[in-house]
Amino acid sequence: MSLKINNIRQVDEGGINPKTELFEQPMWELTLETGENRILGKPKMEEYLSKAYEKTVHHFKRRISVLTSGNRITQWSIVFTDYDDALLATSELCDKLYKGHQRKDEEKYNKLDEELTSKRGSVSEAIVKATERSQRVDITKDDREKLDTFRNQVVEEGNKEAYRELIRRDSAPHPDAKGYEETK
Repeated sequence: MSLKINNIRQVDEGGINPKTELFEQPMWELTLETGENRILGKPKMEEYLSKAYEKTVHHFKRRISVLTSGNRITQWSIVFTDYDDALLATSELCDKLYKGHQRKDEEKYNKLDEELTSKRGSVSEAIVKATERSQRVDITKDDREKLDTFRNQVVEEGNKEAYRELIRRDSAPHPDAKGYEETK
């Protein structure tokens, strides 16, 4: 649901939650910017609102106010576990649900990233160390000129022997290489 939410409608008669396949009452139908509709149950609505506010939602409820002119206003009352509350218009609720969903995705990707880092910790550390070392190497002006000359020779002349020599040098270990320090 990385799409903006244009409208939300509470379905009082309820329905089958598409995720849990259980009957829930009420349900909420979200209209996305593409015109597609999504159905959410109470747990997901509370989860997204909690993520948006960074506080746990205790409950929320739709309030319909009838003005003296006969117009109806829909407001959404959200009560948190610390008994703080918020009263939102429908458009504000849509924005909060969108932000909550984005935060949930960010947390999911951060968690996956941490798992990958922990599984590949020593490999990742080796890559970081190698990158840092390669960036610290100072090339003298003379070496830079030789490198540029050789590169231009390979590019301009299409010299296959020079290209093969370059590949051979890159694939061979450095004569002063000692390897990486092993970490436990």
